[in-house]
This record gives sequence, structure tokens and C-alpha cells, in this order.
Amino acid sequence: MKKEVKDYIENLDKKDIPWHRMVTAYGTAREYPAYLDILGEMKDIQVLENVLNSISDFEHQETLFPPAPFALVFLVRILEKALSTENNPNADYLAEKLADFLGYCYEACDNVMNSYDPDEPFENFSDMLDEEYLLPEDYEEEDIDEFFEEGYDKLFYSTYYYSEIVLSQVPEILDKYNRFPEISEKMKK
Repeated sequence: MKKEVKDYIENLDKKDIPWHRMVTAYGTAREYPAYLDILGEMKDIQVLENVLNSISDFEHQETLFPPAPFALVFLVRILEKALSTENNPNADYLAEKLADFLGYCYEACDNVMNSYDPDEPFENFSDMLDEEYLLPEDYEEEDIDEFFEEGYDKLFYSTYYYSEIVLSQVPEILDKYNRFPEISEKMKK
């Protein structure tokens, strides 16, 4: 991983992301900061389940939407926090669910990266936050529906490219805590 990308991932703050202007499979990522906070608290299993279902809308049928690499940064951090939390069944539950979901996202990235005629990704991870790739500040519902009607090949490719980079951290984290070796091995291949 390039040093610039690693530094960006390590220093990314969820407040730096215009979530409300990023398109998901079912609207926008407006609620992601709250979802990430709830997941990080690891309190109620039913709430965790509901939030995981809600935040996973950056993926739909192996298609990743632009919030994916950004959300994945925080989900990987939460996975590591859950793995390092002892004597908490909610943390264990969350770790297992996140490891499964992150493994699934990695497979989606791998499938696209191996079958898609690659463009060059954006030079910087943060380039996906350029104005032209975000909804307007005063967007209407039809803006969401029409968002991908224009050519967004470079954004599409970069979404998978940077998601795969973020997800490449997962096997090392799983190995560090000696958890979910089957997911780790699958992601290493």
C-alpha cells in the first residue's frame, strides 16, 4: 500500500466525508456517521443487526457504491476494536458479522477487479470526494436516480480499487487476534 493511501486511511475522520451527498443502493449515506457510532458502542445485538443491515447498502448484489471505501475504513476499525474487546458477547457477535461481511465485500472487489477492463484509479483516495462525484448540496430525489446515468467509469473502478486496498488489512487483523482463519485465508488468495 502506498504511504499516501495508508496515511489517508489512518487519519480519515468520519466528519471529513460528505455522507449526505454520496449515493447508496437505497438513497444516500446520510445516516452512516450515526450507524458507525452505534456499531462502535457494541451494545445491543438486535440493534447491531439492524444497523449492519442498514449500513450495508453501500453494497448491492456485489455492486459497490461510492461510500464503500470510506465506510469500509471505519468498519475495519470497528472490527479490530471488536476483536480486541474481551468478555463481551456483543463484541464477539459483531466481530463475526463484520468479518463475514468484509470477506464478502472483498470477494465482490476481487470479482470486479479480475473481470473489469481496468481504468486507472484516481490518483488519490480523496479524489472520489471531488464535487463532480457528489450529489449537489440541494439535491432532489430525482438527482439520486439520475446520478449514474452519466459516465462514471473512473469513479466505479476507483470505488473497487480503494475498497480492496482498505480490505487488504483484514487478514492481518484477523491473524493478529487468531480469529476467523477461513476468512483470512480466503482473502489472502
